[in-house]
Amino acid sequence: MPLTYSVQEDSLLLTVSGGLTIFQAAERKPELLHALTLAQPRVVLDLAGVDEIDTAGIQLLLLLRRELADRDRQLEIGAYSPAVLSALDLLQLHERFSPAAMPLPVGEDA
Repeated sequence: MPLTYSVQEDSLLLTVSGGLTIFQAAERKPELLHALTLAQPRVVLDLAGVDEIDTAGIQLLLLLRRELADRDRQLEIGAYSPAVLSALDLLQLHERFSPAAMPLPVGEDA
């Protein structure tokens, strides 16, 4: 299933559903990185529909997070599926995707 997105004020909402494994990562990467070309300072990922994720999918999320941070933009996970939560637990990466771990855009205070 393709990635869907919508713009809501200063946020871009990306909804990912289906698998996010090594088999889908190559096709999802360009779709997710396309978010970098859009102007919203904050990207919110809805991962509630992800039914399967592996380290390739996690790696893709980390890449997206890093690329957005390099552009002084925020990535936030708006919703997690049980599969995503399980993978983040296993790899101890929850803090990487918590709102407190996200850098604020330049010129904004906490």
